Amino acid sequence: MTDAASFRQSLSSRRALLAVLVVAALALAGCSALSGGSSALPDPADAADSYRTLDGYSATVSIERSEEDDRRIQIWIDPDGGKTRSKVLAPPSEAGNLYVSTNSSVIRYNATTNEYVRISTSGTDRFERGAQRIRQAIADARAEGETTTNAPPVGGQPLPVVPEKDGSTRENAQFVVSYEGTESIAGRTAHVLNYTAAGDRSQGVLRQQIWLDTEYFVTLRATQVSRLDGNRSTYVFELSNVTFEPDFGTERFAFDPPAGATVNRSESFDVTSYDSRAALAAATTMSVPAPAVPDRYSLVTADRVDGVTFDAVQLRYRAGTSAIYVTKTTEQSYTSTTEGEPVRIGNRTGRYRSTGVQSLVAWECGDYVYTVVGDLQKATMTDIARSVACT
Repeated sequence: MTDAASFRQSLSSRRALLAVLVVAALALAGCSALSGGSSALPDPADAADSYRTLDGYSATVSIERSEEDDRRIQIWIDPDGGKTRSKVLAPPSEAGNLYVSTNSSVIRYNATTNEYVRISTSGTDRFERGAQRIRQAIADARAEGETTTNAPPVGGQPLPVVPEKDGSTRENAQFVVSYEGTESIAGRTAHVLNYTAAGDRSQGVLRQQIWLDTEYFVTLRATQVSRLDGNRSTYVFELSNVTFEPDFGTERFAFDPPAGATVNRSESFDVTSYDSRAALAAATTMSVPAPAVPDRYSLVTADRVDGVTFDAVQLRYRAGTSAIYVTKTTEQSYTSTTEGEPVRIGNRTGRYRSTGVQSLVAWECGDYVYTVVGDLQKATMTDIARSVACT
C-alpha cells in the first residue's frame, strides 16, 4: 500500500512512485471502552520503539469510503526488513493486483493487463517515519486536552483528510486529542485515541479516531468524519485476521511473474539515493535544485531517477512527521502544470493544488517539470518553489 491520500494516488503509477515510494493503509473502528485516563498510555518514545521492534505482521484490510467502492487488501508487512506486499481482493476490477516493495526494488503488477512495472531503489524511510508518527500521537494524547495540528497515524501514516473550504492544509487544522481507554479489536487490546476539531469548525475534518495495538502500536482501526460544501463523508479502515511475528520465509516478498506477463519498460526506472545534495549533483548531468526549506527540516535522501524515457532528481526533507519533496524531471506528463490556482514562480506561472493532507506546486521550465510536495501552508510551499524557480 502506498501513500494513498496524496497527489501520488491520483497520478499514474510512474508519477506516483517517482513522487515518493511510500506505503500507506488507512483505518476504522469499534466500541465498548474498558478503561480511561492518559496516564495509562506508555512513554511516547517507548511506543515508537515497540513499533520498531516488530519483525512483521499480516492482515486483511477493509476500507470503506463514502461514494466509493469498498476495498479489501491482503497485506504482509516487515517493518524491520523494509518490505511490504499487498494483494487486492476487491473490488473485482482490481482483484489480483500486487504491490511488492523491498529495500532494493518496487514492483506493481496489474492483473487485468498481466503487466508489471519494476523499479530499482535504494530504499525509503517510510517505516522510521511511521515510528515517529506513533510517538507524536501518543505525546499528543498525553498532553491532556492541548490542541495539535499533527495527523493521527494509520500504519505509521496519516489519515486522509479533505481540504478546508479555503483550500488550506492540515497545518491550519487544529484538533484536541483525548485518550478513551482500551478496547478489544480484532482479538487484540488497543489504545483508543479520539481527535476532535478544535473551535467552531463546520468544514473539513470534524472527527477522527484510531485504535493502536497496545503491544506493537500498529493501527488496527480508524475512522474519519468530514464535511465539505455541506456534504458529509466518512472513511473507515479495519484490520482483520491479524497475525504478528509470522514466519514469512524468503518467498513472501519475492515476485514471480505469472505466465505470459510482460514488463512495462516505459514505466520502469531505477532510483539511486545519496546522503547529500552535493553527492547527487556529482552523480548526474542534470542540475540539482537547491531549495530554501524551513530551518527545522533536514535532508533525508537525494535521489537520482533513471527511466527509459525520462530522468529525474528528487530531494526529500523531513522534520518529525512532516515531509517536503522537491522534484525535477524531464517527464512532461509527470503532473499537470495547468490545473489549480495560478501562482507566480520567478518569471513562470505555476499551479498550486491541495488535498488537505498535502499540497503541490508545479511549474515548467524549458524541458523540465518541477514540483514541490508537502504538508505546509500555501505561503511556505510557494516560497520553497520560488527559491528553486528555474534551476
